[in-house]
Amino acid sequence: MSRDHSADPFSTFLNATNRQVSVGRTPTGPARSTDALPPLATLVLRALHGRPRTAVGELRTELGLSTLRIAEAVAVLQRLELVEVTPAGADEAVELNDAGREFVEGAR
Repeated sequence: MSRDHSADPFSTFLNATNRQVSVGRTPTGPARSTDALPPLATLVLRALHGRPRTAVGELRTELGLSTLRIAEAVAVLQRLELVEVTPAGADEAVELNDAGREFVEGAR
């Protein structure tokens, strides 16, 4: 679904998002912002900041979003290499990695 030449609109959205933020080379200082991220990705990124690995179901309940909406936001953050996703029983867990923590802290 995330092929570069896919006609799928979700893939096109993810590819466009990936080009807006330099993966692993985010700017520092006032130029750094979460504005380049889709609003739901920003919401999830901020919800994960300062927390240990968090189940997707817990995020869904806390943020009042559907599993699909959380999955879309996490997919964007994962493509940008800002989060790690691991299996957690019947669910998946998400955690900011070092790049994600630096990104959030630099955007404040």
